[in-house]
Amino acid sequence: MANQFTISYPGNKTSLLNKIKGSIGDKGKLAGDDQHGNFEGSTPLGKFSGSYSIDGDDITITIDKKPMLISNKRIQEEFENALNDK
Repeated sequence: MANQFTISYPGNKTSLLNKIKGSIGDKGKLAGDDQHGNFEGSTPLGKFSGSYSIDGDDITITIDKKPMLISNKRIQEEFENALNDK
């Protein structure tokens, strides 16, 4: 089952995409633009994938696949931490 959450990000959208790339890490891919796209990556516990859409200052992230041992809340926290990191 997919997990979806929305984070407010009033900053520059190019910076936002760079932060998303950073949160995915070296073992991931990001394909998209400043409106929507897809991402995938891996952790020591397994692979994850999802999509994002940007509407104004809100980015909605949908996680379609994740390792069973990683909670949805943990993934959301990691994205929030990455996007809030100056």
